Amino acid sequence: GLDHLGTMHMRLSRRVVNPHLHARHARRRCALAIAQPTAETHAHLVRPGEVTPGIAGAEYAARRAAMASRLPRGSVALFAPAPLAYMSHDVPYPFQQAPDLHYLCGFAEPSCLLACVKRGGGDGGRSSGSGVDAPDDAEWLLFVEPSDPAQALWDGPRAGIDGARRHILPDGEVLKIGAAPTALLRILDAMDASRGDTAIRPGLLFDVDRNPQLTAALRPVLEWCKERQLRVTRAAAHVQPLRLLKSDAEAALMARAADATAEAFLETMAASSAAAARGGATEALLAARFEYETRLRGCGRLAYPCVVASGVRACTLHYMHNNALLSPGELLLADAGNLGRPRATSGDLGQPRATS
Repeated sequence: GLDHLGTMHMRLSRRVVNPHLHARHARRRCALAIAQPTAETHAHLVRPGEVTPGIAGAEYAARRAAMASRLPRGSVALFAPAPLAYMSHDVPYPFQQAPDLHYLCGFAEPSCLLACVKRGGGDGGRSSGSGVDAPDDAEWLLFVEPSDPAQALWDGPRAGIDGARRHILPDGEVLKIGAAPTALLRILDAMDASRGDTAIRPGLLFDVDRNPQLTAALRPVLEWCKERQLRVTRAAAHVQPLRLLKSDAEAALMARAADATAEAFLETMAASSAAAARGGATEALLAARFEYETRLRGCGRLAYPCVVASGVRACTLHYMHNNALLSPGELLLADAGNLGRPRATSGDLGQPRATS
């Protein structure tokens, strides 16, 4: 027995000092895992240089520069994340980031805040004097939840300050989310104190209705503006026009999504006749089939919940109950993935007919 244990110990020792294993573990340690795919951890989804699939870090930086150029001097623009929503006590709905914040930096975590500080001519900014600001007049800050090993056991790793600086905002400053009110007040105080005799007063752009919990945490900042009779305006009004114009990378992603959607529709249509003839199948079966087919083709999620409406229910806009039984020969409307398609569950629309 002891000889056997000694042999096992020698084998384990050889495994521990195996240089190939050491090298592999070292590579894993260098690959910083965060809450979203990166080129280091998800090479099958994200290529080197990309922040999110198909969109490079340079494009995000260009978006931020374009956004900053739209802001008035002496302003601070805040971009809030989407709020978390829960089905029950501790069961969350799948999280989807607020579009404006995602457009500007690609960060996918819920506990964060993106800020752009556009300084005026009197507080250290480098305005050109001709009404056009120099490119480096704006400073970007990202406030994030720190890494927490205990939390990671439940929800997986967060980016933390190091991960966010490394993967999301390498050209800006990353701070703890808890420091946001104090940091923003310090910035606004400095801008107000250094404006001198200029007419530029600090201004805040913030969609206060985006995330109620974050808005409550930023109450000191909002009170600061109220005391000085500074109006808080919407930040979304400045970023929305930028999102209307699609880059080549965005157009390529949209084309891939359209191809996947069209193929998923064909597969779902082909399955609808058999599902109706089999009996007992509901509209939800086809909704699930469509989502399965899109994910099979590399899509991460649906643009919106599937509408699968059979019979007279096809006349209801935004019908999403998807719980009626499928019947052979009945009209079926599927609206999903930004495409809508009517079809008869028999596979043939046939002659026009009335429904009651």
